[in-house]
Amino acid sequence: MTVEDNKPAAAAETTVTSNALAARELEWAVNPPSLLEEHRKANGSIIRTPFPPEPNGYLHIGHAKSMNFNFSLAFEKLGVAPENRRTIFRYDDTNPEAETEEYIDSLRRDLEWLGWTPERTTYSSDNFQALYDLAVQLIKKGLAYVCDMTKDEMVAQRDLAKRRSNARHVGKDPDAEAPLDPALLPGRNRDTSAERNLRLFENMRMGMYDEGTYTLRLKMDFESANPNMYDLVAYRIKYAPHPHAGKGWCIYPAYDWTHGICDSLERIDYSCCTLEFETRREPYYWILWALDMYRPNVYEMSRLNIEYTVLSKRRLIKLVDKNHVRGWDDPRMPTISGLRRRGYTKDILNNFCNDLGATRAENLIEI
Repeated sequence: MTVEDNKPAAAAETTVTSNALAARELEWAVNPPSLLEEHRKANGSIIRTPFPPEPNGYLHIGHAKSMNFNFSLAFEKLGVAPENRRTIFRYDDTNPEAETEEYIDSLRRDLEWLGWTPERTTYSSDNFQALYDLAVQLIKKGLAYVCDMTKDEMVAQRDLAKRRSNARHVGKDPDAEAPLDPALLPGRNRDTSAERNLRLFENMRMGMYDEGTYTLRLKMDFESANPNMYDLVAYRIKYAPHPHAGKGWCIYPAYDWTHGICDSLERIDYSCCTLEFETRREPYYWILWALDMYRPNVYEMSRLNIEYTVLSKRRLIKLVDKNHVRGWDDPRMPTISGLRRRGYTKDILNNFCNDLGATRAENLIEI
């Protein structure tokens, strides 16, 4: 594979799948026969989904809906026999500064209390070495590079690429509307040698640089209409101990780099998330295509919205941190532990989520 191969002509075309979990497909998502055969041999008649929450807070009723879907409803929609259903409970633990042992334990307790039994429990961090080795592969292919641009420079680079994309979208000349600045776009690091990037990436791994000095970026497509294809960061330097992996790493993989690779390594068939991740389809499939790895089916469903109820984990964290509530299990909280203290049983919550179902249409549950 060469650098010129990194954007198939049909990559942005939209079609609809023929199965029950219909979603937007990309050319990158098409598995070659060899990968399909390998996947079929590994899974047999088993169909596998993941439930991969990040342990950076307690689970809430929206996560209960996701659990119901990944452990039950997805299989019902697909017509999978009960004996062939498997769900992996994966801690998506790639941000050591936000994740704690308390959150890890709380996720397990809530999963068990709701009555779901995973095939096995995994951690994204268990794949740190594999993720690193795969990044090295992309560097050797010329599809990843070490970048020394500052955060502000990356923001300016992204803004310039978006303005040029918007100009193309309305039929205007991007060079007239948003002239190229070679220092920003494509940037001073994008066309550097694989040898240079391998050396710097190894130095990042060895802890030779300060936080913020270097990142590893993917050589994607600055002409895409999707900003998530603007050379995403795959690795950052971060000197923080990890609650599960310990102190062995000082570079940590980003969500987009980690999620699809872990899905593929764990032989996932259907990877389901909420609609705000729909624009992440391109990087999800581009990464697996570039690595020549099996590409699971990705399906996005509408997130749970309940009238007068905060279901943003970021906002719930603020409520706890600023002592507006008495912890995550405060009965006023929409967390599973809070609802449990309020008197809700697991059957009530599971039946509520099952009755909601799952579609791609946005909805608001009125109280």
